[in-house]
Amino acid sequence: MPAAQLRSLRISDLLVHQWDLARAIGANETLDPDVVQIVWDDISPMAPVIAQLGVFGNGPSGAVPDDAPLQERLLDLLGRRP
Repeated sequence: MPAAQLRSLRISDLLVHQWDLARAIGANETLDPDVVQIVWDDISPMAPVIAQLGVFGNGPSGAVPDDAPLQERLLDLLGRRP
């Protein structure tokens, strides 16, 4: 795996787990918008196959509108339900 791809996977993993932990302990769930954008740019091209990968829960719900905040769209894409 190229180093750039590994870096992207680690950043996205850490970002999403930051949200998971914040949700679990009742802390502020707001993620850094610049990092959300970076992860969105890396992950969103895989949107058509995310649910089939089996690593993001049920994948996107299909219920989040295109004009929703980017953090909400990203979390939904990755199987989270904010």
